[in-house]
Amino acid sequence: MKPISNMAFYCCGARMQDAATPNPICGDEYAKLFMNDYGQGIYEKFSRETFSRTSMTVRHRIIDEVLRQMLLANPDSCFVTIGAGFDSRPYRLTGGIWFELDEPQLIAYKNKHLPAGECANPLRRLSINFETDCLEEKLSPISHSGPVVFILEGIFIYLNEAQTGELIQTLNRLFPGHLLVCDLVNREMVEKYGHRLRDIAGEMNAAFQPIEQPEAIFSRSGYQVKGKISLVEVCVALGLYKIPDYFLKYFLKNEIDGNSVYVWLDERKPALMKVPAQEAHPRMAGLTPAEKAQKTRPGPGRR
Repeated sequence: MKPISNMAFYCCGARMQDAATPNPICGDEYAKLFMNDYGQGIYEKFSRETFSRTSMTVRHRIIDEVLRQMLLANPDSCFVTIGAGFDSRPYRLTGGIWFELDEPQLIAYKNKHLPAGECANPLRRLSINFETDCLEEKLSPISHSGPVVFILEGIFIYLNEAQTGELIQTLNRLFPGHLLVCDLVNREMVEKYGHRLRDIAGEMNAAFQPIEQPEAIFSRSGYQVKGKISLVEVCVALGLYKIPDYFLKYFLKNEIDGNSVYVWLDERKPALMKVPAQEAHPRMAGLTPAEKAQKTRPGPGRR
């Protein structure tokens, strides 16, 4: 697989390890289906990266909860995950029409180990060579009269400012009024806390390209922030990081702002979706209200 596709094994391994714990944060029981010896070898390269593993797992759970809330408000929504990796949300969440885009080799591997036909929700996977194929052409066949939500998790860290702007302008042209759920990590956060992770990824030719103020690109492109959830604040609320509240508030402002999940709304057209308010600290120790209402689908082996 390509270098950035290989990084999907690291993210998947973190979720697999979490799912095996007595009290998982994310609880993605499908992650183990994708982890072979090759993937395990990649995951082990990051064995010392406890901070990033925790952050990725919490990030995934935050986005799970954001999407659950959206599905409760708009069960007919269309969800398009660009750079889907080994994401299993179409199998774990109830409702929605789902599209996943990723590199051909990754899509073929994913179809082998978790076929789209086994998903209870409508799911279509689209192969795309991100280096040579036109994203606009790949997205053009997607037609939906209801709300459209794009999910880009762990993607923008690999894109420079020009590439980020080009991608979101493509979404704006094709799907005016859409919602975009993504995580953004600024340059200072990477240099201060993620330099070891960056170096290991770089050795695999998966180069990070952090931007000083990535959120500014979205604001300039006509997006409005509808939700922002700090990964650091959620980790503290869950007791994963032992940081006193006063210290977090007065001394770690960049840490709070520098690694967050955002919900963006393209303002150029009235939103088709009723956007639920996003909690600053999702109650992730047990079932959240959205999870209880959705009755989360069982994992493999429990159906």
